[in-house]
Amino acid sequence: MNILKIKILPILILISGFSFGQTETELRISKLIEKLNWETIPITCNYSLTLTESDSIANELVDIGKKANKQLLNQISNPEKSIGIHIILTRINEQKKYNKIGLGTKYIYQNCKDLIGWHYVYNGIVWEWFEDKGQIISESELKKLTDYWNNKLIGNGELKLSESEEIFKSLTESDNEKYPCIDNRNYVNNSVNIKIQELNSLLGKSSKSKEINEVMNRLGNDSTHTYFKDSYFINYDTDGISFKFKTDSTLYCVFLEKQYEGTFWGGINMDYSKQKIESIYGKPKEKQEFGGGMENFWYTKPKFQIQFNTDNRIKYIMINQ
Repeated sequence: MNILKIKILPILILISGFSFGQTETELRISKLIEKLNWETIPITCNYSLTLTESDSIANELVDIGKKANKQLLNQISNPEKSIGIHIILTRINEQKKYNKIGLGTKYIYQNCKDLIGWHYVYNGIVWEWFEDKGQIISESELKKLTDYWNNKLIGNGELKLSESEEIFKSLTESDNEKYPCIDNRNYVNNSVNIKIQELNSLLGKSSKSKEINEVMNRLGNDSTHTYFKDSYFINYDTDGISFKFKTDSTLYCVFLEKQYEGTFWGGINMDYSKQKIESIYGKPKEKQEFGGGMENFWYTKPKFQIQFNTDNRIKYIMINQ
């Protein structure tokens, strides 16, 4: 009798384990999803906000693949986890789209020039960051992404999400209504006579220095200011030039975008492709890839960094000390 009990007991344990428990993979997925929150969304900010693939929790779920879909869907309506799950599901189930899209950002200004937050846009879904609230998602956007993934993965097809251009247009209209701006500044691109060598010579100088103020006076009165804990920016968006200062007001980075009309080393044009840049300067010292096909190149002679958009064209060029 005792021998029979000993033989039957493991069988009952095995049956009950499969009936009422989870497989080893399902248990691992549950533990990983439990750790997901706003802090596990890997967004970096050097100049522009960029979504990276540096979070180990998200990467492990992506490696598990479609086996994780069901459990991810079960938690997608949790606002603390929803965007992280949205990004992971895109990486798992929409690889072609993931390779093309990046993280979109629209800044929110009060009184025309005071940055109070920003909108993130990723794969048709919008959420916000505000200094006093952190990251938040509205109920309407949460419902949209929940309906989208449920329809796509277990429903009768997929719902169509708006394209980024349409979303940004709608956000601009909404922000203009919420934060009206009476703007008397003169928006003129004055960058044509600002050479890269001159900008490079400003690095290390104080924002109060004669040299920096002389350049800013030439750029005009259309700047905006953005402040962070460890730095602040003075941006001339019309001219495609942004100055990044340390908290002690020392200039340590200058960023140049497509609006910049001055001259670069070697006659670089902002419309140059990644291949064209490599043909001029050779292989970069370092590369870093981001989601959505974005990539950074670092060069040392001369010292600069280039971030490329998903179309392999230049998004911005950064010079620093």
